[in-house]
Amino acid sequence: MKTKWQLIYSFITGNPLIVIVAFLSGLCYNILTLLVPISLGRFYEFNFGFSSQRLKLLESLPFINTESFTTFLLFFLVLIFIRFIFEYSNKYVIAIIGERFAKNLREQLFEHQLQRSTAIYDQKGIGKYLLRYSGDLKSIQNYVTRGLFRFSQDVFLIAFLLIAITYIDAYLGSIAAISISFSIVILFFINNVLYSISVNRRNQKSNMLTFVNTRLRAIQSIKAFNKYTPEEKRYVKWSDKLYLTGKKFQITISLIQAIIPALTYIMLALLMWYIYYIKINKGNVFNETVLLILILLIISFLPILRRTLRVSIIWKLGNISFEKLLQIFSLESENTLPFEGINLSTKEINFNEVSFRYSSLNNVVFNKLNITFFPKKMTLIIGESGSGKNTLINLLLKIYLPTSGIINYGKYNHKEISEKTIRKNISVISDAFPLYGKTVYEAVVYSRKKKAVLEATKLLKELQQFEDEKNWLKLNDTIGDLGNTLTNGQKRILMYCRALLTNKPWLIINQPFKDLNVKTVNHIKNILKTFKKNNTLIIIDIKIPEDLKSDYVYIFKKNTLIKKK
Repeated sequence: MKTKWQLIYSFITGNPLIVIVAFLSGLCYNILTLLVPISLGRFYEFNFGFSSQRLKLLESLPFINTESFTTFLLFFLVLIFIRFIFEYSNKYVIAIIGERFAKNLREQLFEHQLQRSTAIYDQKGIGKYLLRYSGDLKSIQNYVTRGLFRFSQDVFLIAFLLIAITYIDAYLGSIAAISISFSIVILFFINNVLYSISVNRRNQKSNMLTFVNTRLRAIQSIKAFNKYTPEEKRYVKWSDKLYLTGKKFQITISLIQAIIPALTYIMLALLMWYIYYIKINKGNVFNETVLLILILLIISFLPILRRTLRVSIIWKLGNISFEKLLQIFSLESENTLPFEGINLSTKEINFNEVSFRYSSLNNVVFNKLNITFFPKKMTLIIGESGSGKNTLINLLLKIYLPTSGIINYGKYNHKEISEKTIRKNISVISDAFPLYGKTVYEAVVYSRKKKAVLEATKLLKELQQFEDEKNWLKLNDTIGDLGNTLTNGQKRILMYCRALLTNKPWLIINQPFKDLNVKTVNHIKNILKTFKKNNTLIIIDIKIPEDLKSDYVYIFKKNTLIKKK
């Protein structure tokens, strides 16, 4: 299982240049930020004629040591301009790092979700994983940009400022360091409370997203059966729970946001007390220049400290999101075996004592099923609804794995051959495998090559020739969400078009003539008769189709397989 640090390390090693630029620009920006209050102290000397021995440390800097105010002012303006360039560059580069990291994770996440075992989606649904693309990725992006890169730079800057304050007075540096440590301890305990609340809140949001996703996908059923009120009541219950958790979350967040400036001001009060105490008891230890620089350093110090203390919130939320994301990466995957260019056109597919049951159900779909599909033959599978016809297709395509038994693809069993290899040889036409994409072309063709466009245009025209002309589809026509704007007949024709264009040696068709008119049915029968001369055809239906001669017929009755011929 991957860890978050492996993901971050992999990103850093894959993008070394931008990471180095972020680090160096941040370092330069921090150093220049430290020089601003020191420069103002030098300005104070110019105007009031004071001189500080403590500034001798920086006498090698020309604008600090110059006797010309014009030269000093010129260098100060240059300093401000260069600082602006480095600050802008640093913020931009860190933001781009966040965008690029989120992009990489999005792509990895989508790739892994496509490879998830179907059984996982059957158990948990699809909506369970949608939040990963919104709130979780944003939290992870903040974790990398504000939680790692900017925090690291802020730590460097705080270290520089503490060194500068300590150089002026060791006790002042100690007070600042102790105050920071005390603040960190307090925030550590508060953030532990925040973490548990945040996990609960994130899970509730995820559950609500799943609920909304399933209800909207079943919107036609809700409308048809007038289930508005019960579904609204269920949603209100979810919403109330989320609201109560949200209140706890906001109480804790508000406490953190309020306590951070309070702690920084307490530190400021301690520093002011110490300076006043020294003045009363030891006289003016600090001259005017040093005091001005000290005040400016403290003023510069406070917002950076507040930002640094606040980063713990980002870490907590980011850790929650990383854990959710890593859980997806750890789920059972398909295609863990290497893809091989194995041609199954002349190979048998044999089910040897294959049993299957859904993990969420008690009923057994198949119990020690033995069946062989011979190459370049037509096999007909007949069975009533619920007899396992769709499950058989999923087993053939290795979408499902047998509970027990072996499926052999030629000399390879299902444990030795990858899903991708199997599916490179087998195409399918079934309502269980819906159309997707914006247009007809996207629904039926993988390639954008000119040859593919010509083939799709020709086949689509051929398959529609006996349909009502007003229902003819063109490649650039839109199909809606999973083809919901198409008629059932149009969907079936596009499924034929999609399957035949793949030109695979095996073709599985579930209810081949469903929703088609008589003339189109006869035409497709002729296509299938031609197809089976050089390819393997598996027809699945609830009754034996007329005028379609098959080589083998199997009938499923109550989990029992009967071979007719």
